Amino acid sequence: MKKLLLATSALIIASSAQAADLGARPYTKAPVAAAVPFSWTGCYVGGHIGGGASRTGFTDPAIASANPAPVTTIGLLPGDRIAVNGDVGVVGGVQVGCDYQFSNNWVIGLAGDFSGTDLHGVANDPFFAGKSGNPATLSSRTDWVASVTGRVGYTWDRFLVYGKGGVGFAHDRYSLNNFVDIGGAICPTGVFAFGPCNASASTDRVGWVAGAGFEWAFAPNWSALVEYNHYGFDSKRVAFVNPAGSTALIDIKQDIDIVKVGINYRFGGSAIVAKY
Repeated sequence: MKKLLLATSALIIASSAQAADLGARPYTKAPVAAAVPFSWTGCYVGGHIGGGASRTGFTDPAIASANPAPVTTIGLLPGDRIAVNGDVGVVGGVQVGCDYQFSNNWVIGLAGDFSGTDLHGVANDPFFAGKSGNPATLSSRTDWVASVTGRVGYTWDRFLVYGKGGVGFAHDRYSLNNFVDIGGAICPTGVFAFGPCNASASTDRVGWVAGAGFEWAFAPNWSALVEYNHYGFDSKRVAFVNPAGSTALIDIKQDIDIVKVGINYRFGGSAIVAKY
């Protein structure tokens, strides 16, 4: 029995010495989480706000015609143009679109937007005075603008610079106030009484739009943008009806410039994931 105890003790002491010689097990650190590059592929919805200004030109097309057929007389000389430069107004609205990223850094997309606007301006007729010697005025107001555009951009991970272009739309209202006559006829205010001639018209415009912008994806599903757009609406003939029954035809051309900031919620985007 004594010999067995001595042998067991010797075995335990030898095992402890061997373990001490091996030393502690080395510590292995887990790999650092790797960031996946952000992908712009996907669709989005968002909103925007900004400011803009319009420039509207009223031109007499110099159509020779006799009453009661439409004529162009409102105190303009044939071929003369009156510019109505609007004050800076507020715009705000929504946008929706889809993007596709390819060849690592290039992005193409299709988008649509709609903006309510407060773009308006007034100008005096510089050629003739209005009724009672007071100015005759022409005014323009844009109620809304919209566009359907394609865009092409280049991205540095979460930063995207792009250009865009497509079709632009707008709804405008115009008015003529305090003219001596409209369409070659003076305006009745009663029996054998005549007063200033006023007339208004409204129309939808279709033209082109081009712009550029910068977008930053500050979170996996959120991005912020700054964008400039120019809308061009070529000349359109608009009829202004005199209360007396005659009509003045005026060619109206318009340009609109808008700068806006916005935010998008993106259905897509890449998250940061761990890779071991």
